[in-house]
Amino acid sequence: MAHAGNLDNELADRLVKDAPSDKDIPVVFDRIRKTTLYSELKEEATLKWQEEWERCNKAAVTKQFNPNVRDRIHRRITINPNFTALETSHGKTKTYLYRFKIMDNATCPSNMKDLTLDKILKNCRRHKEERDKIM
Repeated sequence: MAHAGNLDNELADRLVKDAPSDKDIPVVFDRIRKTTLYSELKEEATLKWQEEWERCNKAAVTKQFNPNVRDRIHRRITINPNFTALETSHGKTKTYLYRFKIMDNATCPSNMKDLTLDKILKNCRRHKEERDKIM
């Protein structure tokens, strides 16, 4: 025992040894800053959310945009109904409307190919400015 002979150190050693078995010792959280607790809870919640996100076999299109929950949380894109509809493949694109027989075709007027979400987001000249902002 390194503290042999020093009563204060021996008392400290005994308290440390007995602490785990003593259920009557109150746990005091007032010495931990609230911001620390919030940060730790947020981190734990984010990790659990990521685990569930990876386990889920739905939302394939949304996962292409947001494979990592932490990155999505920090992204500076305003979420609105139109964005959510596009991200979940429910946006009112020509392809979507054609699928439900609301439109006669799904072609893009600029180059006569199917106007898919992928084309709108990655290639469409009309949306270059918005795409550049996102990137």
